[in-house]
Amino acid sequence: MAVHAAGDAKPAAAADKTMMPASHPDRMTYSDREMYKPWSNEKDVLKNSLKAGQDKAFYKKALNDAGYQITSINVEKPEKVEYEVVKGAHSYEVQIDFDKSGKATKVDIDGNLWRADSTKAAMRGNKLETPPAFVADNERFSDRARMKSWTSEKEQLEKALKPGQDTASYMAQLKKLGYQITSTNEREKDYVEYEVVKGQNSYEVQIDLEAGKGKKVDVTTNMWQSDATEKALAQSSAKMTTK
Repeated sequence: MAVHAAGDAKPAAAADKTMMPASHPDRMTYSDREMYKPWSNEKDVLKNSLKAGQDKAFYKKALNDAGYQITSINVEKPEKVEYEVVKGAHSYEVQIDFDKSGKATKVDIDGNLWRADSTKAAMRGNKLETPPAFVADNERFSDRARMKSWTSEKEQLEKALKPGQDTASYMAQLKKLGYQITSTNEREKDYVEYEVVKGQNSYEVQIDLEAGKGKKVDVTTNMWQSDATEKALAQSSAKMTTK
C-alpha cells in the first residue's frame, strides 16, 4: 500500500479529505515513532559487540558475522573509518577511531540519515554484488560531518511550529519555510505525522492533536523514508551537483 503524499496547503476540510489515515503496515514501515524502539534496541546490541581495542579487520568480520552488510565506506583513513551498514530494515553508521598502532580507541553507532544509494538498495532487500570501495565522494553521506547543521535547522523548525494550530496551518507554514511535505505517514483524529524535505535534510514532523489543534509538535529524525522522500532528496542532490 502506498504512503499518501501531501500537496499544497488547503482549507482544513480539504486537507482532511486528501490526508486519509495511513494503513498499519505503512505506519510501521515509515514512522520513526513506531520504528525507533526496535532500532534502538538493536543498536545497543551492535554497540556491545563492537568493543574498542581491535583492528579494522576485526570490525569488518564482526559486522559480517552479526548479519550486517557494509553498504558504503564513507570515510577511510588511518585514524578513522566510517561504514554504513544494513540488516533488514535497519541501517546504522559505524564510526571507529584508531590510534597510531591501528587499534580502535572509540566505536560509535549512530543513525544513518544521509544514505548512499547502495544502502537504500540494501534496505529494499537487495544484496550487494561486490563489497563497497571507498571513494572521496562518499564523505557527503557522513552523519558525523553533517549532524551539527541538521540539528540547528531542526531546532529552528521546531520553534516555528508552535502548538495551537490546525493541520492546514501547519502545512501552509511548512511550505512557507521552504519544506516539501513528501509523505503523510499517519492521519488520525489525535495524531498526524509528516515527512518533510528541504535541500539535503529530511525530518519527521509529529503532531499530537486535541480538538483539531496541535497539542504537541515534535521534529525528529526521518530514518525510514518513503519513496517520495527519497525521490525529493535525490532531485535536490542532482540540482546541487549541476550548479
